Order: sequence, then C-alpha cells, then structure tokens
Amino acid sequence: MKWLENVVDEVIALRPEGEIVVSSGVSPSGTYHLGTLREVLTAEVIARELKRRGRDSRHIHVADDLDVFRKVPIGVPEEFSKYLGMPLCDIPSPDGSDQSYADYFLNDLLSAAKAMNLEMEVVRAHEQYRSGFFVPAIEKALDNIDEIRKILEDVSGRELDKQWSPVQILEEGYLKNRQFVSIDKDNKEITFKDKDENDQKISYKTGEVKLSWRIDWPARWALFGVNVEPFGRDHATKGGSYDTGKQIVEKVFESKAPLPIPYHFINRSGETKKMSKSAGDTINAADLLQVLPPEV
Repeated sequence: MKWLENVVDEVIALRPEGEIVVSSGVSPSGTYHLGTLREVLTAEVIARELKRRGRDSRHIHVADDLDVFRKVPIGVPEEFSKYLGMPLCDIPSPDGSDQSYADYFLNDLLSAAKAMNLEMEVVRAHEQYRSGFFVPAIEKALDNIDEIRKILEDVSGRELDKQWSPVQILEEGYLKNRQFVSIDKDNKEITFKDKDENDQKISYKTGEVKLSWRIDWPARWALFGVNVEPFGRDHATKGGSYDTGKQIVEKVFESKAPLPIPYHFINRSGETKKMSKSAGDTINAADLLQVLPPEV
C-alpha cells in the first residue's frame, strides 16, 4: 500500500529515534460502525507497519466517554433525552444492564477488535480525568486563557464570548459552560460563576472539570506524546480543530502536534452524507465481521 509506505516514511523521518505513538479517538455516543473503524484501522495499520520496520510503536485508542450526550440516536429510547448534556460514562445503558451508556457501545468495538486481533491500547477519558492525569493540562490551559482565546479567534476566524472559558464544569451531573473566576493550585480547585452568578468552588483533579474539545485534543497529544493521528476531514478544514490544536499544543502545552492523517468519510452507495451514529444508517462492527473475514 503506497499510501502507508509514504505515511510511515514521513513518521520515521519526523521521529528517527524512540517510541512512536499512534492515536485514534472516538466518542461512544452510538454504534461503532464501518466509518468509525476507518479511523481505528488506519491507526492500527500504521503502528503495525512501524513495528514491521523494527520501530517501537503503540496504538492508543481514546474512548471519549466523558463527552457530552448531544443527541438520542435511533434505536435508543426517546426518554433518554433527559440525559442530554450529561457525560456518556454517567448515563445508564440502553439495555437496562449495570453497564454505562458508553460501555454499551464501546463493548461492540472491543469485541470486534478482539476478533480482528487489534493490538490497540484502549484509554478511557473519564478514568484519565478522574485520576488526575489531566491536572497539568487544565492548569496550563487556565494559566493561558488569553493566549488560547487569541489562537481560537485568529485561526478559526470566530469571535468568542467574553465569558468564554477553556473548561466545562460538571454541575449537578451535567457538563456546563461556566465563567471561570480563579484557580487554587494548592487545593486543586477552581472558582466559577454558577447560573445565578454566585461564586462556586469545584475540584479539577477528580473529573468535575473537563477541557473543551478544541483544548482537550491538543492536551491529549502532549500528555500521551502522540506522534501521528488519523482523523476525519471535518477536523482538517482550514481553521478547524487540527489547525487550532496545532497552535495550542505548541504555544500552551509546549509540545508538538502529531503528523495529521485526514481521511474522507465512508458513505452508503448512492448517498452523499457520511454514516451517522445518530441517524442509524450504519453497518456496525459486529455485522461487518459476519460479511468480511477479519484479515480482509
């Protein structure tokens, strides 16, 4: 595969020594489908080719299960609309079992990954935040609010609200955008304005504070030392999340952006829109393995 040879050549040239970390990341907001697998398998094959060439490499797959639940997908009871705005990891499973909503959908990928003999290391975002792993990144982001604001406005070409903050607050079980007031690094707490404009304090070392997407992504690159990452073409548009992330990881987190591997979406034959988890027009990973052997 010429494209793979070219990508790996470029990765090795950028990092001639040491371990090479390849990352993929998906939000378990719905069914893991053929389009989702495109990112996972692209990362996996890059890591494998690197190993074939004698390089230390690993594939980290980040399950973004602390993401906000934004839309009830087809196949999930409409009553789940009451959970909109909550982290995916804190919502009950659609099948009524003891697992979470995130687990319910992630397990399909894990089963498919086992059947395909994927060697990826699965990282749960909520576990990382709630263990304090993101504390250094949260502190750097809040120390550099003005710099991040300038990057986002200059690169994306959009003006941010005066009350904008690089973090979201877990308030009464829901992730909210709240005005940041101050940070207490000794006690690992931040002060913010609640909906009634009152000052409230909350810990940022146990998962009650989450970086917003455009800051979370570059923070992850820095914390995990990501060297190469595939992602959908929507993130690769001019002024998009990769462009802003590259500036933020370099100027705020003092690290390097990974080699970008943007990919096009997979559509059903005759359709122009990508497969959508929420619309339900997908071929899930388990069904795919009933049609195609794992090696294919």
